[in-house]
Amino acid sequence: MTERQLEIARTFTDKEVMANAIAKLRTLTLNKLLTVEDPEERANLIEQQATLEYEEMAVLGDDEVSKNIQDKVVKLYSPILKAYYEEK
Repeated sequence: MTERQLEIARTFTDKEVMANAIAKLRTLTLNKLLTVEDPEERANLIEQQATLEYEEMAVLGDDEVSKNIQDKVVKLYSPILKAYYEEK
């Protein structure tokens, strides 16, 4: 493999890890949605899961949107997941 091919493979792997992290957050959101009865909170959770669904797919791209989502995963979602797993 050339150096460029290795770089592409590493980048793709990082994006897959980020997509999986977003998928885990989406699963947590959907599980919470099943237990919530307040209509306002349910609407908020439905919106969150829809956003996460979009981000899960968009993070795999190479455009500016995907780069912003990648930054969001590192800065926002990583601490959320870390706190979740430390609770368990």
